[in-house]
Amino acid sequence: MKKLLVALGILVGLLVLAGVAIILLVDVNAHKPRIETAVSDALGMEFRIRGKAGLRLFPSAGIALSDVRLRNRGTDLATAKTLRVGVKLLPLLNRQVNITELVLEKPVIRIEKGADGKFNYETPPGPVKPTPTPKEAETPSTPLRVARSSVSAGKIVYVDRKAGSETSLDAIDLSVRDLSIPTARGAELMKGISFTGDLSVKEIRSKDFAVSDVRAKVTAGAGVYEIRPFTMKLFGGAGEGGIRVDLSGEKTALKVNYTLAKFRAEEPLATLAQKKYLSGTMTVTPDLSLRGKGADEMTRTLSGSVSLRGDGLTLHGMEIDEILSKAEEAKKLNLADVGAFLLAGPLGSAAVKGYRYGGLYRSATREGETRITRLVSDWTVHDGVADARDVAFSTGKNRIALKGKLDLVNGRFVDVTVAVLDEKGCAKIRQKISGPFGDPRMDKTSVLQSFAEPILGLFEQARKLIGRTSCEPFYTGTVQHPK
Repeated sequence: MKKLLVALGILVGLLVLAGVAIILLVDVNAHKPRIETAVSDALGMEFRIRGKAGLRLFPSAGIALSDVRLRNRGTDLATAKTLRVGVKLLPLLNRQVNITELVLEKPVIRIEKGADGKFNYETPPGPVKPTPTPKEAETPSTPLRVARSSVSAGKIVYVDRKAGSETSLDAIDLSVRDLSIPTARGAELMKGISFTGDLSVKEIRSKDFAVSDVRAKVTAGAGVYEIRPFTMKLFGGAGEGGIRVDLSGEKTALKVNYTLAKFRAEEPLATLAQKKYLSGTMTVTPDLSLRGKGADEMTRTLSGSVSLRGDGLTLHGMEIDEILSKAEEAKKLNLADVGAFLLAGPLGSAAVKGYRYGGLYRSATREGETRITRLVSDWTVHDGVADARDVAFSTGKNRIALKGKLDLVNGRFVDVTVAVLDEKGCAKIRQKISGPFGDPRMDKTSVLQSFAEPILGLFEQARKLIGRTSCEPFYTGTVQHPK
């Protein structure tokens, strides 16, 4: 045993000396062209090392490259200040490369979608490869395995030339364990990747919004990517939940379960309206799933629920209670204006966006504001159609509710009705909205007898004699009538 230990010690010593000799005697920079060619052939893109290349032995054997660039179609797809690759020493004696770590410092990835719909990472189709022989086909390719990998101070920029939009992710830190990457490409590559990792992003910014302090735990395996827990700050609120992407089948499946609590309502609405329209804090909770090969098919399979809640909100530019206090004026009132922000809830925003949002609000030219004591906008969704489950709000003196459906597949209002309620939940005033999102049709406001009788002496006398008739409640949800 003693002799064995001595022999092992000598072997280790020789390996150390060999490593030192390699570092001292081998000029790895002279081999940069070979490294560039090997990586370029493997990726199908141009790989260049603009800086120095060096070997290291401690704490593990490996190579460090500075100022590396990955190019496609003559432009930079990705750059990094430093790329370090660590390997195990002993397997090298058998010409085996076992990667222990992969480190990227200050990488910048730029993804562009051109006006022609093609991405900058796409490569032109190459020559057709010959069909592999049965023996070759039986030989499985060895996946790339990395015990530890990390990204520090990274950045990703996504540019859509056709849409004229740009989104950037800044200060990305990523730590990944047990990474396995198959030799396949395209969809099979994404299905075969497996790892466990922790992600943080300081800021995600586009023209319309900014997300900060993103934190997520990410796992991948068998074509399923799970992001949970997933936290962030958006519109002044705090978000928490999870996202699941399933690529294992023929069609991509997506499930989102998330809560954005106490966000400032005026910030997301600012992307749809030109003026300050609604202010205060709200909470939104989408619980949705969809499946498909494209946006249209995913919309047709959209199912789940969406909930929007708010207390102590302020509606700017309209005094609802004052308007509704005048019966004759109420007859001419466009309730679509009064209830516009109900339609602009978590799902309605998709509808009214095509109508230039303020379109449903355009006739509300009055000065003043309305205090919204309570707002609830709960929707169920099935196959791309959203059904108003509990949609209403209350002011100091009135309660207004909405019923109907939003057909997100065909872009239409279906049996949508906005109504002013009495204390029993019956409709005093109602108006129907129908037709396409981009050009909706507003029926004339219907003022029911129960609302008109206080100003009509004849009906007032009749009410005293026979009493108020019963009605079928328009709304039976959670928003209470003002006291």
